[in-house]
Amino acid sequence: MSPTRKHFGHHYNPSQLFQEVVQRYVNRPAIAFNLNNRVTYDELDRFSNQAGRFLLKQGLRKGDCVGLCLEKSTSFYILVLAALKIGTPYFALDPRNPASRIASIIEQCRPGVIFSQKPLVARLDATTNLICPEGSDLPEFCEGYSDQPLPEMHTVCGSDPAYIMFTSGSTGTPKGAVMSHDNLLHFIQWAAAQYGFTPEDVHTHLNPVYFDNSVFDIFSTFFTGGQLVPFAQSTILNPVALARRLKEMSCTVWFSVPSLLLFAQVMKVTSPEYFGGLRKIIFGGEGFPKVKLSALMDALGKNIEYHNVSGPTECTCICSTYRVMEADFDDLEGLPPMGSLIPNFTGYILDGNAPVEPGQTGELFLSGPCVGLGYYNQIEITQRAFVQNPLNNSYREIIYRTGDLVRLNPDDNKLYFVGRKDLQIKHMGYRIELEEIQHALCLCHGVDESAVLYRQAQGEIIAIIAAHKTPELGALRAELAGLIPKYMMPAKFHFLERLPKNANGKTDRQALIMEYGG
Repeated sequence: MSPTRKHFGHHYNPSQLFQEVVQRYVNRPAIAFNLNNRVTYDELDRFSNQAGRFLLKQGLRKGDCVGLCLEKSTSFYILVLAALKIGTPYFALDPRNPASRIASIIEQCRPGVIFSQKPLVARLDATTNLICPEGSDLPEFCEGYSDQPLPEMHTVCGSDPAYIMFTSGSTGTPKGAVMSHDNLLHFIQWAAAQYGFTPEDVHTHLNPVYFDNSVFDIFSTFFTGGQLVPFAQSTILNPVALARRLKEMSCTVWFSVPSLLLFAQVMKVTSPEYFGGLRKIIFGGEGFPKVKLSALMDALGKNIEYHNVSGPTECTCICSTYRVMEADFDDLEGLPPMGSLIPNFTGYILDGNAPVEPGQTGELFLSGPCVGLGYYNQIEITQRAFVQNPLNNSYREIIYRTGDLVRLNPDDNKLYFVGRKDLQIKHMGYRIELEEIQHALCLCHGVDESAVLYRQAQGEIIAIIAAHKTPELGALRAELAGLIPKYMMPAKFHFLERLPKNANGKTDRQALIMEYGG
């Protein structure tokens, strides 16, 4: 049974919807770590009630932040639900990030408590209240607390923040997009109805917990009575192990970035033997070349539905969806279309403040109940991205400027992605601001100036560096690795005495693109 709009109201929130799901599917498995280790909905509910009381005992109150630097474990999932139940927004940290990046995120959020694996503790601020859960069963910190429903659940309003998801920032500092309980509730309702999820579905959790696609994995499962199968990073990096787990756990719904599917194709594990139990393959976060997608569909047969989704982190993960059909492969050039905006959004394609003509390219702006609250503790950046609708002079209507350049084809009424208005890219599924890499490079010893390009066809980040004396590449890489995540590391470095300038004295990026590609 899918959520319906009859539940919506000022005092209705995701936690209350979860209670209904628990009552309906009390003894069904909610999480399956393996065939012999499953957590039922009743256990997930009771554990999260205990965890909620533990958080309150730590002095947290509605609006305070909870930091999660955990792998996919019982502790992680119950803490997400506990935070929702008492109104303390959670944010997830990537333990593989440089210490400086982790410190920047913690400084912005100032969490009341951080849950972390022990190996990371030495890298965190000693003044932070750190909890280190152990094991995958009932965490020790829950012991002794009541598992009965939390009365605080009924005080959480739709406008309260539910979670904070950090993305790359053009200023060199990551920024945290804040989503509300209303945003999440509308998203849950849409996903269940759009894809027809049922309690019989077994969903993959392939996406990292600090990546906004994980919002889809977790909540579209737990709020429809399905079963979530976490995939550890070590399994994802081993295509044979990944394929075997997919089959062993009888997964029916796959959601990942195209890169993971392409990796599985290259390693020759995309066969009906392993993938044949899936009924839906959903992909998004970057482009999937049609020639590769066609080959995947030919290999797996026509019984699986394929859906291309896209959307900014600032708008609750997904704003458009498109079911890929055979007719899309009459031409194998390029990427499948974005399709149509989901019902939670109204879209505007603008050139400046004016709508473009049908078929013309413009920037996509979004309004609707899945547009987030802004960036946490970054008011100026929020005001630049979340703006008054220039087409509405009658009342306050905030819309989000995505920076995506799109066009609406008047012949098929589908949206097509054209490019970006700024220096943002999608690489390996991650949204990256090239300016953040440039900023980090300029902090490195011996670097005078830098420009960073992206070669889409090769999937390569290219760094062009101006230096009076060429730095030693190994030392530069090591220094840069302490400032940016691994997925931002340039594949190639080029060194010049100075960067080319245009008539305005700015770096001539067009000249660099002509020389190095991009």
